Amino acid sequence: MNKKYTITGSLIEAYIFCPRQAWFLSRQIVGNQYNEFLKIGRLISDESYKRDKKEVLTIGGKIDFIRTKNNELLLVEVKKSSKFIKTSKMQLLFYLYNMKQNSISATGEVRIPREKKVIKVDLNEQSEQDLLSFIDELKRIVEQDKPPRVDYSGKCKNCSYLDFCWS
Repeated sequence: MNKKYTITGSLIEAYIFCPRQAWFLSRQIVGNQYNEFLKIGRLISDESYKRDKKEVLTIGGKIDFIRTKNNELLLVEVKKSSKFIKTSKMQLLFYLYNMKQNSISATGEVRIPREKKVIKVDLNEQSEQDLLSFIDELKRIVEQDKPPRVDYSGKCKNCSYLDFCWS
């Protein structure tokens, strides 16, 4: 297949959660937007950090908000829980990498308001290598003609793509 897919922060997040979900998303097939868990996530994002400009469009996606801290750009992702922290970190590393590729120096934080947690995320040599390997793996999946095989797990019951896999 020759079609090129754009790698975005959302696609990275989806892939870590479920490769099948990422395959659908890469083709602009979106899950149920009325899903209760998506609504909760949007509400937390809307109600937290009200003074900050939300959903800043940037290279490769939308950052929840941006601040300047000690004369340095700070990219912030807001999440409802730390349950999938690896996902949040990788998504943020992707945004930091894209900034670096455009000669913009930035640091990142994942914030979880309900847990009162702030997790610092830095793009260093090792995290950049991990990210690039991960992106190669993601590209192999989204370039396939068919979605990956579905494997039911506990997280499927709350997934906005549930109907695409189990109906």
